[in-house]
Amino acid sequence: MHDYRRIADGIAADITTGRLRPGERLPPQRAFARRHGIAASTAERAYGELVRRGLVVGEVGRGTFVKATVPGRPARGLIEDAGTPVNLELNYPSAEGQSELLAGTLAPLLRPDVLTEALRPA
Repeated sequence: MHDYRRIADGIAADITTGRLRPGERLPPQRAFARRHGIAASTAERAYGELVRRGLVVGEVGRGTFVKATVPGRPARGLIEDAGTPVNLELNYPSAEGQSELLAGTLAPLLRPDVLTEALRPA
């Protein structure tokens, strides 16, 4: 008998080490169960545990995907390696008229309910 938590731990390790990348689709639960010689219900519980931990998201009819950001690990691009200078050579001012285009797109974010929904984890 296989413990679903141990199976979830193995998948979680693959996610946190980057072996499974953000946005990557996990195999369907039945295929995962067959491949690993476990019951489909065990695979279902393991996937459920990963959802509970915030590592994956299930989309009905589409599958289960690794979340873009993993709890406890900063999002890629939000941190710089210590001692690495930031190259500002290509830091250009915005193009003429770009502010107006962005203003219309970003205006809905001024509403607290829309902003809260936009910032809610997937």
